[in-house]
Amino acid sequence: MFESDGLPLYLKIKEIILQRIISFTYDDRLPGELLLAEEFQVARGTIKQAIDALVSIGMVYREQGKGTFINRDALLKHYTDLPDTLVSFVDPQPVHLEVISLFPSMADSVVAEKMGLSLGHQVVRLERVMMQNAQVVGHVISWLNGRIYTDISHIDGARSLHGQLRETFGYAPTRAHEQYMPVVSDSVLAKQLNVAVGSPLLRIERIASNLDDVVFEYSVSHVKGASLSLRVATSQSAGNAQWSCAVSW
Repeated sequence: MFESDGLPLYLKIKEIILQRIISFTYDDRLPGELLLAEEFQVARGTIKQAIDALVSIGMVYREQGKGTFINRDALLKHYTDLPDTLVSFVDPQPVHLEVISLFPSMADSVVAEKMGLSLGHQVVRLERVMMQNAQVVGHVISWLNGRIYTDISHIDGARSLHGQLRETFGYAPTRAHEQYMPVVSDSVLAKQLNVAVGSPLLRIERIASNLDDVVFEYSVSHVKGASLSLRVATSQSAGNAQWSCAVSW
């Protein structure tokens, strides 16, 4: 179950449990030590060591006879919500989002495939625009998993979407895959973004999920006047002549 990299087994398990806590996999407390030992296929003492390590950093605390509970104050200090956008704009003025519409819907074939849902699955469709200096610079449509986010009645465009979802429902994405594609505006996008048909835009597709790859959100954004700077570092191994690549921005 675990690859050998020199790190003690209990610390590997501690990191897995920590990531689960951060991703709100657990509600208020951890499963019992026996259940965790069975899941990870290790001795109970190894689980105890892992939990002791979490206690030592203040992420959990024990109550005699009741179990091991998550320290919500420590969790909120540790947790950072995923930003609504990772791109920067040519104009340095701040960008904020305004909500256009929010309503329950059903996943069509594209949304269902992207989110790993069945056709017609309940989703919540959220449409927003990015504003800068009273001008529209971006358009965003997000589909939220309706099984996780039920009865959403309001989203504040001035605040982080994922932060609001976490505060209201207790769950927010902890990982995301984004794809960036240069496109040209069609007539619909031209009207939404107040540009000429054929103008260059950046299309961003985001699939945001938890550690178990349950997709919470699929979004499609189109922005103008934005830039994405990537730094690609490549190296070749002397041992097997294979190339590796690391990307940062």
